[in-house]
Amino acid sequence: MVSAEKRITEAARELFIKRGYRGTTTREIASRAGVSEVTVFRKFGSKKNLLKRIMDESSERISGVLEVLRRDGDPRDVLKEVIQKLIMVMVQEKIDLLFLMMVERELEEHGFDGWEIHDSTARLIYDSIEHYLRDKISEGSIRVVDPGTAAEMIISYISHASLSSHFRGHETPAAESFIDILWRGIEGGGMIKE
Repeated sequence: MVSAEKRITEAARELFIKRGYRGTTTREIASRAGVSEVTVFRKFGSKKNLLKRIMDESSERISGVLEVLRRDGDPRDVLKEVIQKLIMVMVQEKIDLLFLMMVERELEEHGFDGWEIHDSTARLIYDSIEHYLRDKISEGSIRVVDPGTAAEMIISYISHASLSSHFRGHETPAAESFIDILWRGIEGGGMIKE
């Protein structure tokens, strides 16, 4: 049986993604989770604390996935694995990068007293992928490209996959197809004949 805490965090995550932090009430969260509003406050103290728990859990899960980038191996295989795992975590746990970035920006602008974001989740993903690419370029494992641009492309794909799953209810093409296009580029060798 799923605990009340887990039901509350899942309900809050879904509502925050769809309606935003400010557009979601604790009453709606409680109703979606099948608990009373009092239970939400008893378990988390406030909507702010609930959001913090969700963001901390998301950051923790994503940090675990990014450990893949520390492994040795063919860079193509490593990148494919990290992309697949990030998409899987984001889809299964309804983590939306766009949502995380908007909330982090809101917190920076308006702030919550006593709550510091240890590290931006979106920034962590970007920095980790860019650093990996920069290292592989230095080693000569991949050709010289702007690692920041390549990291942005990868993150855009991951974010799109997450959004497609959340809002359109379908899967994005496999990471294998994306990595193949990224790896080979789109430079042509002539027209494709049908």
